[in-house]
Amino acid sequence: MASADVDRIIEEARRLPPDDKRRLREAFDREEQAKVQPSDRAVDLSRELRWIEEHRSEYVGQWVAVRGDWLLSSGPNGKEVYDAARAAGDESPFVTRIEPADELPFGGW
Repeated sequence: MASADVDRIIEEARRLPPDDKRRLREAFDREEQAKVQPSDRAVDLSRELRWIEEHRSEYVGQWVAVRGDWLLSSGPNGKEVYDAARAAGDESPFVTRIEPADELPFGGW
């Protein structure tokens, strides 16, 4: 489509009543939302979080890399744990430090 055609369409859209402008905007928003796959919006970590809760006492103070129900690596250094999980074949491992269940998170001073 030529630039002049786009400019003409934009000018016509500007002359629309407010309700029609809203409908037009919503139509374009729906079109953009349809392009986003559900997997792009959120990652399901329920299995990883369940594993952490079940094994928390074994790994308190340690970094762990978990995929699903499997421990990929663990240790005192987060980067090393991440690198080991990547070396094991997981391109995007879930890595976290295990904190005691009864400890409040640090919120700053």
